[in-house]
Amino acid sequence: MDKKKRPRNLREALKGKLSKKEMGHLITSFDSLGNIAVIQVSKELEKRTGVIGKALLSLNKQFETVCMVSDKHKGLFRVQPVKVIAGKRNKKALYKENGCSFLIHLGKVFFSPRLGTERQRISKLIKENEVIGAFFAGVGPFPIVFARLTGMKKAYAIELNPEAHKGLLHNISLNKCHGRVEAILGDVKKVVPKSLLGKCDRVVMPLPKSGENFLKEAMLALKPKGGIVHFYRFVEREKGAEQPLKEIKEAAKELGFRTKVLRKKKVRSFSASKEQLVIDFWAGKKRKRS
Repeated sequence: MDKKKRPRNLREALKGKLSKKEMGHLITSFDSLGNIAVIQVSKELEKRTGVIGKALLSLNKQFETVCMVSDKHKGLFRVQPVKVIAGKRNKKALYKENGCSFLIHLGKVFFSPRLGTERQRISKLIKENEVIGAFFAGVGPFPIVFARLTGMKKAYAIELNPEAHKGLLHNISLNKCHGRVEAILGDVKKVVPKSLLGKCDRVVMPLPKSGENFLKEAMLALKPKGGIVHFYRFVEREKGAEQPLKEIKEAAKELGFRTKVLRKKKVRSFSASKEQLVIDFWAGKKRKRS
C-alpha cells in the first residue's frame, strides 16, 4: 500500500476542516524552527487553533510541536509570547542553519529565521582575520554563522537579555566556537565605550526597531581606518530608505565621521505599509586638514 502523501501546504491540509469563510481568514505563512513550527492565527480563527495546529503538524515529519504567536513583540527584550496549540508541550526549538545548530527558548528570547539569507550574504563579505561587532546578538545566529563560514578572527557578541545570553553561551559551546565568539552580557551603549572602541572591522546590528539609536556606537566600535556597518531598519514602504539614510548622516556628523553607502535593499515585507531594509555603509573618521 502506498504511503499517504503529505499535504503540500496548509490550505491543502485544512481542506474540508475549515469552511470557505474560515479559509478566508487563514494566515498560511509560518516559521519553521526545526522541531517547532510557529504560526500566527487571526482573531476570527481563535477557536480553531487546535485544528490548524494539527494540520500544520502533518506538513513536515520534523515538526513535533506547533506554537501560536499569542501577542506582539513587547518589553525591553522584544520577546514575542507564544503558546503551544498542537503536539508536544515544548517551547525549546533546535534550529539548524548554515551548518550551525541553535537552541532557542521560544517566548523568552527574540529570534528570526527570516534573516538566514542575510547571515549567509554577510559571511561572503567577511575577509580573513576580521574582527566583528555583533550587536543585539540574541542566541548567537550572526556571530556563530560567521565563525562557521568565514576566516574571521573574532566576534564580540553583545546581548542585554540574560536568557538570550545564556542561550548564546550554550550555542557557542554547541557549535565549538570558544575563543572566536565572545559573549558579552550588557547594553551596547555601555559596552562599546568601555570595551569595544576602535576594535572592529565590521559591525552588524540586526535590531529592526530602534536600531537607529545605536548608530553612533556602531561607528565608534570601528577601527580608526574605518569599517563597515550592516544596519537593519523597518521603514514605511512608500518612503523607502529616506529616514535611515538621514539617521546615518546625522550620527556621522555628530561624531565627525565620513560615510559611504555600499548597498541598500529590502530584506522582507513586514505589513501592507512597512518593510525591513538593510543598509550596508562604510564609516570612518574625517581626515584632519594639514
